[in-house]
Amino acid sequence: MTTLNLQAKQDFLERDAATRDPVRAIAELVWNALDADATSIQVTLERNDLGGLGAIRVVDNGSGISAKSAEHDFGNLGDSWKRDTHRTGLGRAIHGKEGRGRLRFYSLAQRARWFTTTRSEEGLSSRTLEIHAKSLERCEVVEAEAPTGENTGTTVLLTMLKDTFDALSTPDAYRQFSTLFAPYVLQYPNAEIWFNGFKVDPDVTIHRWQDLPPMVIQLPDRTIDDLKVKVIEWKSASETRQIHFGGEDGIVLGSQPAHVTAPGFEFSAYAYSAFFQEIADDNLLELDNLGEPNFLAVVGHIREALGDYFRSRMSEQSLGVIQELKDQGAYPYEGEPRDEIERRERQVFDIATYAINSHSRDFSRAETPLKRMTLTLLKEAIKHNPDDLSTILQAVVNLGKAKQSEFSALLKKTQLGNIIGASSLISDRVTTLEVLKGMVFDPKFRRTVKERGELDALVRDNTWLFGEQFHITMAESGLTKVMNRVAEDLGAKRKGRRKVTKLDGSTGRVDCFLGRSVPHSDEGKREYLLIELKRPLLKLGRKELDQVEDYVNAIRQEVEFTHTDTSWNFFLVASEFETDIHSRIYQKDRPHGLFLHGDNFKFWIKTWAEVVRENEARLQFVQKKLQVEVSDEEIEQRIADLRQLVVK
Repeated sequence: MTTLNLQAKQDFLERDAATRDPVRAIAELVWNALDADATSIQVTLERNDLGGLGAIRVVDNGSGISAKSAEHDFGNLGDSWKRDTHRTGLGRAIHGKEGRGRLRFYSLAQRARWFTTTRSEEGLSSRTLEIHAKSLERCEVVEAEAPTGENTGTTVLLTMLKDTFDALSTPDAYRQFSTLFAPYVLQYPNAEIWFNGFKVDPDVTIHRWQDLPPMVIQLPDRTIDDLKVKVIEWKSASETRQIHFGGEDGIVLGSQPAHVTAPGFEFSAYAYSAFFQEIADDNLLELDNLGEPNFLAVVGHIREALGDYFRSRMSEQSLGVIQELKDQGAYPYEGEPRDEIERRERQVFDIATYAINSHSRDFSRAETPLKRMTLTLLKEAIKHNPDDLSTILQAVVNLGKAKQSEFSALLKKTQLGNIIGASSLISDRVTTLEVLKGMVFDPKFRRTVKERGELDALVRDNTWLFGEQFHITMAESGLTKVMNRVAEDLGAKRKGRRKVTKLDGSTGRVDCFLGRSVPHSDEGKREYLLIELKRPLLKLGRKELDQVEDYVNAIRQEVEFTHTDTSWNFFLVASEFETDIHSRIYQKDRPHGLFLHGDNFKFWIKTWAEVVRENEARLQFVQKKLQVEVSDEEIEQRIADLRQLVVK
């Protein structure tokens, strides 16, 4: 008998060998068998006379452990033969490199015995190796009699178990075991692995698998360009969804919770990179909350890619349901998507509809008119405010709280809601801009378009036309009254001047003021936006310019606004200017169109063409990406709607 002593202390070996996961501890013994080119491995849970788990046996037909290998590997922690070898004799990837896997039995049993047979030039030879949990640094090797058979292999027997390990006999343990080895069997079909009487069979356990497109991740101090991710969808439920991390050879080294929203899917993800081998070499992959910055960044990219994958899968699954709803006449969309915005909307809509139909009995049993009404509400929520999806799922469809939360998270976690919201916003802006161009440039409309009830109605709800800082403004009734009073006072002072007439010869008030309050984080500060609109046919001259300047000065001096922290943004908009006022509008060393600039106010003069051009420049890039197009019919309909409001 030979005694081999590891050059390490017991407390260190205990820490190194410990794992809280019994399935993973058994898996290490299976990996050792696979590294020994075993083509058949049996994990057996042996029962005692009382029916409890008495021993764990792992039997393989691999190449066995030679006397030389035993002396080297069992006597040297961290200096395994695998360190300098990347492939087995059968060309398989090597799992372990430091010889630590065999000590994982410590988490399960007080004693581990290896019965092994190997072949050399002299023929077959056998030996027994034994390690006790109380002395992990000692391994007793006993040479056995020459075997009578012709087969090599190893049997590992774990006895004096530390716990009952009832969970090892459950279907969940088999599923967990399968998640570890199914990818290996996919890669090496000649490997047959059994666990507690059940074979690891990808055809039985795997519903489908998919390799995701290669990813290149730029980190602050390095680039990860070898990352490969495989997704396996299981046929039966799994207790947890995991991302399994492996080295570049595709061997699982550790796992972390997936934290990916994928309603209705049971899956495991496998991410392979040399980067994960580095993390595993530092014994960090088994930490539940590993906070290494580079690792977190890479995992974030993986989770994002998985989210994209499962949104696509859910969209695929929804096709049958969607076609059925179309046949019933309950689907609220017509034809093919008009543009990229609607394509995105429909993807989320189809996913949510599939969820509703699958998990809400009330909806699936409803009559067609009720289904169409429900789906129309859902369509409008997704298009205009995706955050309302939770309300629709809960109040209208009566979807269960757990499913409701999961499907709502599909939007929130992946920012699809933000994408759709932004797309809808840009689409609305592009349409508004096209309508404005029609009103002020198209001869069909510009001769008859009105400042009041038409131009001001469009501008009032779209003050972003004058700058993104005015995206949100509010009506200010007090300011409107002041503007009207000032206009009347100044008008009275000009009674002797020629009246301004319309094209039909009638008189009317030319001024069209639009006053808005700009929200400010400081409640003591007031900021106002004042816009005076001139009808498209009016050519702005000296008289109009002097008049508006008088308005500006008068409004700023009103008692409501003096001695307060108030700032003003004045805009005068017309189609064109007289030549003699150009020098007053376009001044050197000032932004284009800034007519006056005081301590607390700016007075801008713009043409409708400038307003349109500046906004088109801001929207051009996004518009091109989203492929937003507005038809002539839609423009004419919007203008008609505005005029209908005036009539009412």
